Amino acid sequence: MNISAGRPVNAFQIERGVHGIGYRPDVDGLRSVAVLSVVVFHAFPTVLPGGFIGVDIFFVISGFLISTILLEALNRGRFNLLDFYGRRARRIFPALAIVLAATAAFGWFALLPEEYKELGKHIAGGAGFVSNLVLWQESGYFDSAAETKPLLHLWSLGIEEQFYIVWPAILWAAFRFRLPKLPIILLVAALSFITNMVSVHSHPVATFYSPLMRIWELLIGAALAQVSIDARGKHPSFFGGAANRMSASSVTGIAGAVLIGVALARLSPSSAFPGWRALFPSVGAALLILSAAGNWVNGKLLSNRPMVWVGRISFPLYLWHWPLLAFARIIEGDTPSLEIRLSAILVAFALATATYLLIETNIRHKWKSRAVTMTLTYIVCIVGMAGYSIHLYNGAPLREGVALEAKIHEQLEGTTWKYTSNDICKAKYPTNFRYFCTQTREGSPTLILLGDSYANALVAGLVVNPATQDEVILSYGSCDPSASAGDLEIKTQCETQDRIISETPGLRYAILEAKWPRFDSAGRLIDYFTKVPANDAAWAPRYRDGLDNRISFLESKGIKVFLFGPKPEIDYEPKYCFARPFRQPVKNCQMTETEVQDQQHELSLVLRDVLAKHPNVTFFDPNPAFCKNGNCSLKTQDGLPMLRDKVHYSQYGSAIAIDLFVKQAQREGYFRGR
Repeated sequence: MNISAGRPVNAFQIERGVHGIGYRPDVDGLRSVAVLSVVVFHAFPTVLPGGFIGVDIFFVISGFLISTILLEALNRGRFNLLDFYGRRARRIFPALAIVLAATAAFGWFALLPEEYKELGKHIAGGAGFVSNLVLWQESGYFDSAAETKPLLHLWSLGIEEQFYIVWPAILWAAFRFRLPKLPIILLVAALSFITNMVSVHSHPVATFYSPLMRIWELLIGAALAQVSIDARGKHPSFFGGAANRMSASSVTGIAGAVLIGVALARLSPSSAFPGWRALFPSVGAALLILSAAGNWVNGKLLSNRPMVWVGRISFPLYLWHWPLLAFARIIEGDTPSLEIRLSAILVAFALATATYLLIETNIRHKWKSRAVTMTLTYIVCIVGMAGYSIHLYNGAPLREGVALEAKIHEQLEGTTWKYTSNDICKAKYPTNFRYFCTQTREGSPTLILLGDSYANALVAGLVVNPATQDEVILSYGSCDPSASAGDLEIKTQCETQDRIISETPGLRYAILEAKWPRFDSAGRLIDYFTKVPANDAAWAPRYRDGLDNRISFLESKGIKVFLFGPKPEIDYEPKYCFARPFRQPVKNCQMTETEVQDQQHELSLVLRDVLAKHPNVTFFDPNPAFCKNGNCSLKTQDGLPMLRDKVHYSQYGSAIAIDLFVKQAQREGYFRGR
């Protein structure tokens, strides 16, 4: 505890800087805790499973510092909105522009067209501070893995900047109409927190990315800023006096450190977050900011030179570290080795240091003119427009290094599947479909695909096959072919499919295809690759009975049923089976036929029992499209991918499978013309 004039000096009774805020080395130290938590979590997630809470600490720090600047300016009658945004631009734009431009440049040489197209969209989103909204919109069935999105981390910057678009106006209105500031801050924070609590389980993605559900963390810092200003006055209010007493107590800093420590140790990516659990890092950060700089935790742990230095470079370090790790993950095709991850972090520290010393420091202290601010704004806009152009031009597929493999890349479409939905279908059927609503031609459907995205993937082959391309093909919704799923949304989709079938007398054919489940010998549902049971319930009998009933329903409508069996499955993206810039293939897309049979064994017993009850059902085994002489390959003889991602047929693969299917069906007298 520092002593001055015979009384304790708290966190708020310190020398004031240009904006009324005295320099707090311990706050830089707290920034260090935040950024190191995130970096360690991203590089070594098992070491610090709760490290993602570093972002929540950043939110509180930002809310405190920025709100203090705003409140001080309003109190002095010197509030200038353009000046505020100018300072924000000089603080944020230099490092952001450099990282976005570097990411685009490296992506040009390292990424495949589909990857580069997605990166272009994220560059535009990052430059426009809407990354959180872009990622929110992307989330869903076909979303690519988070580890392969080099700009995923910009979601937090989006939330901050969206908050600062409206927050200055709210504070200005509070001063203009002489409204009590602290109650307004607490009211808005409470509404945000309650919304967050209500939605965290039912809408976890929206809760994570929505600014309305995260601003309560920034407002904790804002409330602390208002209380700190009050505490520095000659006659502090009740809250200001309480803040002074808490600041002087060494318990405050210890309590804050404990809360953050508990969050780091006990939370994990599987935790429902943010929700009430985000109170641990948020309140912990607030208590550490509230604690006097001279208290032990603040003065000894947070204020030591290494911590302060990392805190000063925390923003560029945050920006640099994730693209490096993500690019390493993309190029390696799997979790990078320990050596590569360590190297990426060391490079991130070096780049962050260079960015801070060469760019940020000069702009902050020397280049403060409006011309500099406008130039930075133009640069960020240009980078954003360049990113959007990359997206519009489909990831620049004619780039040197990728153009020679154009036929391969055309098949590795990933999320850009043109058969997901179309206007013909959406105009005719209920709009609450789950992911899929596509009809190939106008008219009443004659063939319906029932299942999930696996069934939808067959559309590509059906529309190009001469024997089926004249059929009116409908792919609607996502329903387990057995209709045995307990999920209410999927159950509704199954009921809608059945209603469509009942109301479409012209339907002649139904193809059942899905991500078929895997069972163990006890009939339990197991994970595809780890073989870990989902629970102890014997699901196989229920699945068999559900599939039996669904086929009976279809046959009762006079519909010919074709059952597509399972195909070989891999747990990695097929794009890693092909050469890419900087890397030869790291996977081979091959399996033995014995491995495939082992994958499908227990399911084949269930399907055999069902088919025994329905002798008129045609079973199609797609394995011959992949397997020959005991070996199975997910690449064709001419070297093209059979899959567009790790589980779905590519357009080429769909055509090959459908060709085999049609030949079998024609031998039985189907699809021979009308």
